Amino acid sequence: MRMMRAERGCTSPMSAQTTSSVEARPATADGSSLLRTVGPDDVFNLPLYEHHLVMDIRPSHEYSRGHMATAVSFPYPPLQTSEEERERLLIDFIHSYVKRYMRPENPSPVLLYGDNSPAARFHSEWLARRLERIQRERKAVSTYVPQSLSLEEPGFDYFEHFCLTIADSAKEIWILECSYEDFAAEYSFLCGHVDFMTMEPLPHRITKHIFLGSRVIPLTHAALCVRLGITHMIVSRHQPIDWGELKDISVLTCDVRDSNTQAMMECWTACVRFIDEIESSGRGGRVLVMLFGRSRSASVVLAHLVMSSGMSLDEAWGVLRGKCWHLIDKSLAYEDQLREWERGRTPSIEL
Repeated sequence: MRMMRAERGCTSPMSAQTTSSVEARPATADGSSLLRTVGPDDVFNLPLYEHHLVMDIRPSHEYSRGHMATAVSFPYPPLQTSEEERERLLIDFIHSYVKRYMRPENPSPVLLYGDNSPAARFHSEWLARRLERIQRERKAVSTYVPQSLSLEEPGFDYFEHFCLTIADSAKEIWILECSYEDFAAEYSFLCGHVDFMTMEPLPHRITKHIFLGSRVIPLTHAALCVRLGITHMIVSRHQPIDWGELKDISVLTCDVRDSNTQAMMECWTACVRFIDEIESSGRGGRVLVMLFGRSRSASVVLAHLVMSSGMSLDEAWGVLRGKCWHLIDKSLAYEDQLREWERGRTPSIEL
């Protein structure tokens, strides 16, 4: 056994420690918290197959029955469990995790979810604060690290590497606002015992009725449409389409090409009307916007939010970036035409 450095202000479950002085820093540049409460759609939009650190804090037997895709188990202890014992459990979890995975491949955001019990809520909040503290102070928790963890690469500390990965790369720590059961009711195909090798890219859910597609998603993926409840689709007539696969989908075909100089106003007008009819029908329809690449599709969603939701273009950008923040290139989404669209919006389009 060898000794890890201790974290300032932390009571170690072990008696012997050493101390390393690492300058503390705020959780974010402005000193605000990393913690964020999120809904099912936020988790759906991650996406889960990108190897995030997803922690299921329900009892282990519930995890064994089924869990969110790519999640690892860290069950909550009884509500009266001491701070020292909770820390010991976290240390054991990290040891187990690094033996199997080394470190999170995509550590931001970290996602925590459980059930609606008081013990689960307390544990998720404690764990979120504990991970935030590691990030904020950039220090590993106090512990002994089993010698076996360092035999393969002498001088390399996997435990510390895990903690520093969280410290340097975790920008947000998410707590799912609903239970696992509620999430599974909406996105059952992401729950149970999902084989990672079968997971595939998914569109992003922007609103209750609108999904944003991309080039990596097959245009005629009938099974995907069924899973997501897609009833309508917006496509370009210049895309190769197997209409037999879309026989049960209502399709709006727009005459737009894969060009950054494409005039979009006419397309946006037709799309806004199409989406408004879906939203106002009361039948729970859902539309997948699939105009070539993500930027053309994004411009349709932005035009709709500006025209039908009364948002400014900047507000609409905020909504879109909040749903798929790392995927949209603003410079390719016809911003000049969208500014003109925003200035010229009139009641001529029925809302």
